[in-house]
Amino acid sequence: MKKSIIAAAIAVAVAAPAANAGVTIYGKVHVSIDHYNAWYMPDAQWEVNSRASRIGFKGTEDLGNGLSVIWKAETTYDFADGGAWGSGRNAHIGLAGDWGTFLYGIHDTPYKMSYYAAGIEMMGDTAIDFGDSGYLDLSHVRASNAIAYVSPNMNGLTIAAAIVPGEGNNFDNGTGLADAVSVSAMYSNNGLKMAAGYEDLGDDDTKFLVTAGYTMNNVTVAGLYQDYEDDKTILLSAGVAMGNNNLVLKWGQTDYGKDNTVYGGNDHTVWGLGAEHKLSKRSSAYAAYGNASTDESGYDDTTIFSVGMIHNF
Repeated sequence: MKKSIIAAAIAVAVAAPAANAGVTIYGKVHVSIDHYNAWYMPDAQWEVNSRASRIGFKGTEDLGNGLSVIWKAETTYDFADGGAWGSGRNAHIGLAGDWGTFLYGIHDTPYKMSYYAAGIEMMGDTAIDFGDSGYLDLSHVRASNAIAYVSPNMNGLTIAAAIVPGEGNNFDNGTGLADAVSVSAMYSNNGLKMAAGYEDLGDDDTKFLVTAGYTMNNVTVAGLYQDYEDDKTILLSAGVAMGNNNLVLKWGQTDYGKDNTVYGGNDHTVWGLGAEHKLSKRSSAYAAYGNASTDESGYDDTTIFSVGMIHNF
């Protein structure tokens, strides 16, 4: 009897992967210990933070004649506070072939894709990832209800475009099929990466960026310029790889236009320094220090020191 149970269990274990052969489980565990000293805090404080930790499922089904169904379902998981199954990450279904990829659901807009395409955000998701920090006016979104097309790689060039219906409560609250529009072009070849993006999220909320990066031997440099309505932003990054270690230096500034309701007429400047060490192909540890300041006296000098670990699976 016991042998029969064991045999049945082995049969199920062997059959299960075959039944789910088209599904890949993946994710990232990224947790840091941070020391904040910000203008809005009465005292500096220590925190433990989960930084874009995630778990995802993705798969394909071959339909023949070079056509495949693709899908992805990704969600956040807070390894610091235990919160699970958060929203806001990519989840979509679509078709892929030699002609490119068509998908719809939640997805990074082509503008956001162009932002990261040239490697400007070295040490992404850490304390010195300035794209989502709020320190610089580098707004980019992962759009719900997006309908997108991404071209195949054409000798290093990839083009992406997306439209987003307003559905009465999204972006400009319109009811059309293309109440928001986002397009980008991305190029990569022989160490050179370049990208440009344009986005109109409705209500004259338009933005444009160009970015470029270049890697020679163990040194990578990248720069970005964005024009977001009346706000102008520059971000520069440099990285030096030395075996299993990588040193990163970043500097950025937003020149806020006079019509900006929070920082009108002021410059907001950030800089960061970080060091990464690869523990293995999938795991790493790092330390980073970042500083943000502005001409506005009440918002001066915010600093953070952060140490963290990352594991990809």
